Amino acid sequence: MKKIATKLSVLTGLLVLFAGCQKNEIETSQTISQVNTISSETEQENTQNSADITEMTNATISETKYGKYSEEDFDESYSEANATMIKMTGTQSTITGSGASESNQVITISAGGTYILSGEYTGQIKVSANQGTVKLVLNGVTITNDTSAAIYVEQAEKVITTLAEGTQNRLTDGSEYVYGTADETDPNAAFFSKDDLTINGSGTLTVSGNYNNDIQSKDDLVITNGTIQVTAKNNGIKGKDSVSIAGGTFIIETAEGDGIQADNATEAEKGWVGIDGGNFELNAANDGIQAETTLSIKTSTMSIQTGTGETIDETASYKGLKASGIIVIDEGTYKLTTADDSIHSNADVTINNGSFELSSGDDGIHADTDLTINNGTIKVAESYEGLEGATLTINDGLIEVHATDDGINSAGGSDGDAGAFGGDQFGGGDPNSGGDSSYYLEINGGTIYVEAEGDGVDSNGDIRMNGGTLLVNGPVNGGNGALDYEGTFSMEGGTLLASGSSGMALGTSDSSSQAAVSIYFDTTQAADTLIHLQDSEGNQLATFQPTKEFSHLVVSTPQLSSGKELTIYSGGTSSGTSEFGLYQDGTYEGGTQIGTLTLSGQMTSVSQDGSAVSENQMGGGLGGGRW
Repeated sequence: MKKIATKLSVLTGLLVLFAGCQKNEIETSQTISQVNTISSETEQENTQNSADITEMTNATISETKYGKYSEEDFDESYSEANATMIKMTGTQSTITGSGASESNQVITISAGGTYILSGEYTGQIKVSANQGTVKLVLNGVTITNDTSAAIYVEQAEKVITTLAEGTQNRLTDGSEYVYGTADETDPNAAFFSKDDLTINGSGTLTVSGNYNNDIQSKDDLVITNGTIQVTAKNNGIKGKDSVSIAGGTFIIETAEGDGIQADNATEAEKGWVGIDGGNFELNAANDGIQAETTLSIKTSTMSIQTGTGETIDETASYKGLKASGIIVIDEGTYKLTTADDSIHSNADVTINNGSFELSSGDDGIHADTDLTINNGTIKVAESYEGLEGATLTINDGLIEVHATDDGINSAGGSDGDAGAFGGDQFGGGDPNSGGDSSYYLEINGGTIYVEAEGDGVDSNGDIRMNGGTLLVNGPVNGGNGALDYEGTFSMEGGTLLASGSSGMALGTSDSSSQAAVSIYFDTTQAADTLIHLQDSEGNQLATFQPTKEFSHLVVSTPQLSSGKELTIYSGGTSSGTSEFGLYQDGTYEGGTQIGTLTLSGQMTSVSQDGSAVSENQMGGGLGGGRW
């Protein structure tokens, strides 16, 4: 019985063991299945997150226009689990993870990957990662190096610096660098990269560049977000090949150089600045933003002041927005207070829209070739010359110009010797050849108001007006005129009122399709004197109040035509709405009738009493009436 019992016991044990094995296998299988399910769900979630990030960054990139960006430039996410942690304290650090090491107060990152930095450090972060892409997460750091750059990217495929949300990060270098050999010049900025550099994230980065520049890349520099505060001895932000800015807040002050700069002058496709957004407050010793090739702005809010140093060197440049190539501005708000030109291009300038308040020690807006204004609100509050280019085309917009010399100038020809920074260069023909048709001013729309001590509107070629409103308060001295041109003034549409001295006065050309009248007053009219013109039926043709004294007035409106009788009044008041002295609607009353006249031809030159002016013309095109 014991043997049998034993056999049965063994058999029972084997059955129990077998059943247990089956249970364990089932449980293990279920566990593995659950792990696989969780892993699969995690992988799906990560894939979905990655897809969401890709979708968001692609959408963001699609909203940009002028900068060049990749998806990773907008990716501000990072995982601590997959990162190397670098915690810094004084002259030491604790490194958790691979790819980084420390020696002699230099933390060297030698492989691609993500590195999260925190704490205070006296020394240098050096990236030498061959062709790897390095992501530096600045998670509340203060890095100071008295003898070199605080962060030095010696070699990498690309370095993406993410400013962790809600953090303050500070980089400071010394006023003197120590190099290994006498011929070394790199690094030379507090945050210096030999390769492509990107800055993103919603944190703050404060950089004090005491030796030379603040933030510099010798390749492409991309900034997509963040608050960047820099104080530089020389340039604030510099990308040799290009600077792309998608957004962020920038507070930049320089003691000697430019606020933002791209300076590659040897490769035609490089040396550009593209801005797609951002808020900028720049106080620069020299130029605010300087591009060696093109400067393109989709939109931004900018406040720029240049020439903030103690003395102004007339051989230096103190421009607000400057490019050797074209400048394009699509939209935005700009307040530029500059010792030199507020906006300057050695090629074309195109303004499509935006709001501009410009105060310049030289030109408000200057283009060596074509200046085109398609729309926008532009006020040149102070300038030597207001708008200047080889050609100027104004299609729309509200433009106000104040100038100590010429208000609007096609191809130079300033009556003064030159602006504070010398004469300008223009394309096209010789500006002294007399009536070069390659130079012109064309007005197709908009409202333009000019107040000038030199010529109000000056062209070394032609003036063509097809629409819009041009109001000029010209010079009080006899050596200049409200209108000045060497070719013809073709008046085809719009409203023109130009007041000024009579010494060099010009009207429009007889070849115009729209009639005009050139009125010479017997005595100089006081500033703010209202001049009113009405037809024989009492209909208002023009009511204008010049802000300066004047002895000559040119008027052309669509209501004028050859044979029409006009009555001229001086003084009085108008109940209408005034824009730059031109009254619309309302009732005129109380003035003194000073003359009547009948328009004869497309250009009629008369004294205030209506008698014809019989003096021979002295130039300015047929029917110009220049004296």
